[in-house]
Amino acid sequence: MAQSAAVNGFLDVTVDDVIVAARASRRTFYEHFANREECLLATYDAIRDDIMVIVAEAGPALEPALAALLRYFAAWPAHARVLCIDILAAGPVGLARHEATMGRLAAEVVRYRDPLERPAPGMLRSDDVAQAVLGAVHRIVQRRLIDGRHASLPRLAPAICTLLAAERLTTATV
Repeated sequence: MAQSAAVNGFLDVTVDDVIVAARASRRTFYEHFANREECLLATYDAIRDDIMVIVAEAGPALEPALAALLRYFAAWPAHARVLCIDILAAGPVGLARHEATMGRLAAEVVRYRDPLERPAPGMLRSDDVAQAVLGAVHRIVQRRLIDGRHASLPRLAPAICTLLAAERLTTATV
């Protein structure tokens, strides 16, 4: 599914495309999935689980975790595309999966922050900042995937971490 969606975009992927790419039979496909949407959701879940392990294994600091994630996206652009682009074509169920994943990743970003850090009244909370940063990272990844510049993603980790550090020094209010 990931390879087919990377070539055609999910909306143009057929069950036959997936069967040919997987070198499987139609019967095998339908033994596992009711339709192509279910196949996309299963693909998304498997990739998401992989990236969550990669982020967790990278260590207790943001930059190594982000660098590991961006290296994975650079090495597996079809997987990155499923996570960042194609899942959104799966309608409300895909959007819900995507939002849940962004929430889990935001929790990881917040975990790397100072636990004693408390926002002053009118300041953005850590989880809000984490969501904003992930939204920016998500958009950068989308753009680089669309433009075919996925190989450059790993070099962005230090700049994104610098952006996070700068956020701590500013007084952003809601």
